[in-house]
Amino acid sequence: MIEFRLGTHVRLGAEALTVLDQFADRRVLVVTDGFLSTTDVFAEVVRRLGDPVVYSEVIPNPTIEAVGQGVTAYLMARPQVVVAYGGGSVIDTAKAMHKAALDVGMGAEQGLVAIPTTSGSGSEVTSYAVITDEKTHAKIPIVSPDMVARLAILDPKAVRSVPPKITADSGMDVLTHAVEAYVARLACDFSDAFAEKAVQLVFANLERCFTNGDDMDARSHMHNASCMAAMAFDNVGLGITHSLAHALGGRYPIAHGRLNAILLPHVIRYNAAHGEPAAARYARLGGLISPAAHGRAGVQALVGGVERLNQKLGIATRLREEGVDASDANANLDGLAASAMNDGITASNPVQPSRDDLKAILRQVI
Repeated sequence: MIEFRLGTHVRLGAEALTVLDQFADRRVLVVTDGFLSTTDVFAEVVRRLGDPVVYSEVIPNPTIEAVGQGVTAYLMARPQVVVAYGGGSVIDTAKAMHKAALDVGMGAEQGLVAIPTTSGSGSEVTSYAVITDEKTHAKIPIVSPDMVARLAILDPKAVRSVPPKITADSGMDVLTHAVEAYVARLACDFSDAFAEKAVQLVFANLERCFTNGDDMDARSHMHNASCMAAMAFDNVGLGITHSLAHALGGRYPIAHGRLNAILLPHVIRYNAAHGEPAAARYARLGGLISPAAHGRAGVQALVGGVERLNQKLGIATRLREEGVDASDANANLDGLAASAMNDGITASNPVQPSRDDLKAILRQVI
């Protein structure tokens, strides 16, 4: 039996933030970071919420210690509702804080509201959060239905000022989510619908957002694509692009979406070469980009489309071009492959790789 869950109410469009008015008379904790707390859109969020408590100490790639500090602030605030305003790091931190508070009987009874400020992680509709162990530097995926936001607000104003590089990295994260969900072992008609549409929207709009951040039509479509891709993968899983990116991201300070972008063409080739069902599914996605391409040509169309998009977005083909010491990476291949192998996400990849397979993919991107 397959289960497909859509547990989050989504409000989208240019006036979506108006829905916050309903919380103006509640005890609200707003979770964000130091920079976002100074922006005009954040000021509107606070104004609509009345007099919320603001916790703005979230850090990129949140650690266990940082989440613990946030939990302390959460318990002191005793909120009725928690509003997360930010990208994946902020939303994941708020989700982990909320889960910890629920576990001690002090969770906000009206749950989580998520307002994403990047079109990337899709964390606003997923049951996942990724936390970094500051001692081992390992990325730890956490999953719980308690971390699903009750309300997600997709207002394109929140992403209008995102710089080009972050737009590129987060947008390629969206594409990777959609592609990996489409070939995941549990993929079904429902996840396919979200994944296919997300792929189409990314190829039609990401470059536009990158070259002109004020293109609000493109921004809106990318924001929607991010949410839809997340709805797909939250139900059916991801694959080894993500588990390898988690392993690399724990050791090297490169954005998660950029790591995904570099790895994705190689993972597509690997999966397509080792499993005919995966190859057929990749070919269908390739047909969305090049309608005349079928079979192996469809797979190549998809790979070529990803590589061309990376080039247009200024994303390198090798990790060494992103500052990774090649000798260090090669010396740590065993550990990186072992970390990816043990990542729970690897189980949903359409092909079950060996550790040597993962090392071979890593060699291709170093």
